[in-house]
Amino acid sequence: MSRVTVSKEFSWDMAHMLAEHEGLCKNLHGHTYKMRVTVAEKRGSLEDDGAAAGMVIDFKDLKQVVKQEIVEPLDHAFIYWGNSPDEVEHQIARLLSNAERKVFEVEFRPTAEMMASYFLSLLEDSFDNLDIEVVSVKLWETPTSYAEARGEN
Repeated sequence: MSRVTVSKEFSWDMAHMLAEHEGLCKNLHGHTYKMRVTVAEKRGSLEDDGAAAGMVIDFKDLKQVVKQEIVEPLDHAFIYWGNSPDEVEHQIARLLSNAERKVFEVEFRPTAEMMASYFLSLLEDSFDNLDIEVVSVKLWETPTSYAEARGEN
């Protein structure tokens, strides 16, 4: 049997800035992010019995994990680099946090490439116990620009 993958798309709005960037992205700005998550059955075959027969995963279950791990924590948040050399980035994060606004700290410069890789890692951990392989995470920062992270296999 051929290998079957399933994909689901998600979107959310989020702000960031890129410390030490030489262009406009050094400024605080936002995007409507779109992300496609593609998964496959680790064993290489579809479920063969029960309510999941003939499926890689129920789309509802895929949606639940991705929303819980990524979309809900990040939607309308300011994502920032906790070790940024740019003090302004830390000041903005503190100001927003003190005003009880949504902030999300990461240990990397929040580029589309790094976020796609981070999201892939988060989802690999979340789906591991379900025997589901995360094949790829494709993250659009604009309608025409995206980064893609692929799983090991």
